Amino acid sequence: MDVNARKIHSFVGRCLFLFLSNGTMKAYGVILERTVSSFHTNHAMVGFIFTFQTCVASMTAPAVNLLEGRLSPRIVAVVGGSLASAGFLCRAVIPPTALWQLLMALTITGLGFGMVNFVTLVCLKDAFGKEYPTAYTVADFSVYVGICTLPPLLEYLTRNFGENVGMMVFGGLTSLLVVSGLFTGDGGESSSDRASGDLSSESTMDADAEKDDVVSVDRVRRECDDMTGRFSLFTEHREFVFLFVSVILVYSGYLSWSIYLVPYGQYLGLDPSTAVWLSTIGGIGGIFGKAFELPLLGREGLAIPLGVIIPTILLAVSYGITLFQDGLGILAAMSIVSGYCLSIWGCIVSAVVPLTVCDYHFKDAIATVAFFSGAAGMIGGLMTGAVYDISESYRYSFAMLAVEGLAGTVVSLMWYWSASVSPVEKPAIEEKSSLLNSQ
Repeated sequence: MDVNARKIHSFVGRCLFLFLSNGTMKAYGVILERTVSSFHTNHAMVGFIFTFQTCVASMTAPAVNLLEGRLSPRIVAVVGGSLASAGFLCRAVIPPTALWQLLMALTITGLGFGMVNFVTLVCLKDAFGKEYPTAYTVADFSVYVGICTLPPLLEYLTRNFGENVGMMVFGGLTSLLVVSGLFTGDGGESSSDRASGDLSSESTMDADAEKDDVVSVDRVRRECDDMTGRFSLFTEHREFVFLFVSVILVYSGYLSWSIYLVPYGQYLGLDPSTAVWLSTIGGIGGIFGKAFELPLLGREGLAIPLGVIIPTILLAVSYGITLFQDGLGILAAMSIVSGYCLSIWGCIVSAVVPLTVCDYHFKDAIATVAFFSGAAGMIGGLMTGAVYDISESYRYSFAMLAVEGLAGTVVSLMWYWSASVSPVEKPAIEEKSSLLNSQ
């Protein structure tokens, strides 16, 4: 596959995944109150279950990282797309009658999305190389297109045809990930793979010996690294620790905001068909955020303060406003501000990860952040719902999100002060390869 074809396929696959995974997760807010009533349960339990799709997708990243090293990206992407679609279709064909059945369907979908997420992210970086931050940012527009369109679509389908038809349509749309997966390349040569190849070619000119001396980075890591070596991600990249904590705090608040925003509108008296447009308003704010962040790419001195620190401050303020005002106009304005800030924050943080860690630790970094942010998202969804069940007011639920946002701001400042985008050195692949060859 030529370079341009790889770029097109990886970009389209990433856009399709972002559109479906984020749009469907946001759409669950449309059916949250209906689900609480039909299962005779509380908001904490349903909020916890609804976060499972996204959180499982994140928490499977370390396992998919290992799986992707043994199977081709095409196989992983096709299987992932099939599982994601199957979860929705199961809910359509066999409607869940108990919470555990709903949990299982969401877990299946989450597993599928998790496989597709990791493969599309790695393929995007391999295909675009130094252009990865720009490609990632442009693809991220799909997140907010999904948030704008899929919640109103589910509201329309549920109101006119029933929730089963809505899940059937979501399953059909998600099956497109299978088609996209079929066009996924079998993997390009990453920078670390090229470094390993260059090492082996320099070590010998004899064709037979060269074949035996080629040592891939994955094999070096499997045979030379112990558990302590894995944690060198944190010891060798001090600034990554602050990034790691910041992402967990802000991402947890994002999931809770996504699921409970539309129910909050209903709580304030909006008709469900009107409240759903709060999601669309937030998505439009996210699209504006994308347009603002593009000029920041390649300007690390501006990207961190304008793309990370200021958005986290505005997020904390927008959540905290609900302590004093919860009018409909305020909620709409908060949706725009939150969508705008989350859009900038999420993409700038992801785009600077390759600058914060070396190529050797890149896959470990995204897998680690994904796993722990997913776990935090589950807890966040549960706690936000529990606060509402206890206080019977979404005002206090969003106040809790304000506290998370404030903590995320503090950690982001620490990240900035620790020279978060300072140049990183590649690990001593040569030394590890020599050690392996000497054994």
